[in-house]
Amino acid sequence: MPNFTDVTVRSLPEGVYFDSKTPSFGIRVGKNRRTWIALKGPNRTKVRLGHYPSLSLSEARKKALVVLGSPFAPSVAPGFQTLRETFLSAKERELRPRSFYQLNRTMRKYFHWTKAVDKITHADVSEVIDAISAKSEASHALKDIKTFFSWCVPRHIPHSPCEGLKPPAKYEPRQRLLSDEEVKKIWRAADQMDSYGALIQMLIVTGQRVGQFIRFDASWIEGDTIRFPQQYMKGKRDHVIAIGPLAAGILPKLRKMTNQGKRKKELDKLSGVTGYTIHDIRRYHSSTSARLHIPIDVEEAILHHVSGSRSQIQRVYDQYDRLDEMRSACAVFELHLNSIIR
Repeated sequence: MPNFTDVTVRSLPEGVYFDSKTPSFGIRVGKNRRTWIALKGPNRTKVRLGHYPSLSLSEARKKALVVLGSPFAPSVAPGFQTLRETFLSAKERELRPRSFYQLNRTMRKYFHWTKAVDKITHADVSEVIDAISAKSEASHALKDIKTFFSWCVPRHIPHSPCEGLKPPAKYEPRQRLLSDEEVKKIWRAADQMDSYGALIQMLIVTGQRVGQFIRFDASWIEGDTIRFPQQYMKGKRDHVIAIGPLAAGILPKLRKMTNQGKRKKELDKLSGVTGYTIHDIRRYHSSTSARLHIPIDVEEAILHHVSGSRSQIQRVYDQYDRLDEMRSACAVFELHLNSIIR
């Protein structure tokens, strides 16, 4: 019975082996792959844990302890704040910039436990969520902390303390629609700001999501179009839009940025327009395009809406990019914007 290390696990010939350090935890070595196993209960029921090396030795051992019912020693689980940093670092590589921004904001704003992660209870989580007055914000916070604890299982804890917790409010789509007059005030206030103001103006002109522009790179410009790489898109597909002179004049002012929450407050103070979110600008673009008689399928192509006016089978077979129609729509929309902001 060997003492499992990465070196010994890699060098084991075909056969079944068990770890001297963790009884009933073993590995089955076949011709093509190595499978972690645990023998559970008096009947020695074989449980497959995963394959090496995609599941590392340390992770497989922790998973085996959960399956075998062994309690985690207090010293095994790290502190919550240490683990939160590891979690956020991992998610920053996986998520789109805007999604990570929201996750990072929520995790740092509401969750500050100083105890080990395996000592956090159902009541601890409930207390934090109940203290958030805005129900929609509480729902987002609960979703994010659930994601964190799911990530912890079985790395550091046998189960999540969020099990059974229900969202405090059912999601209701926002209805806030900015008027032309409000957009004029926001635009003129953005003129007084630096790259954040340019970001806001690009969102007004193009109707795109903020995550597409906060890491904008000039290499994405292709003539009178912008091609957004799939890693920054919600649908994980490249997205091409047409731009006119108004948008082209703003692009050089864009810079990569953070701390958007503070800048939004500054924008609200300068413009005098409040009670809206940055995402509401997309609703203005869509509603104004309808008012300008821009065809709905063209607007959906501009906004990168995967679902919408066309049926699923139409979306499968209709692969026309509508780029010429986007150019015409862009000209109409920019003409309208110029009429209200100048």
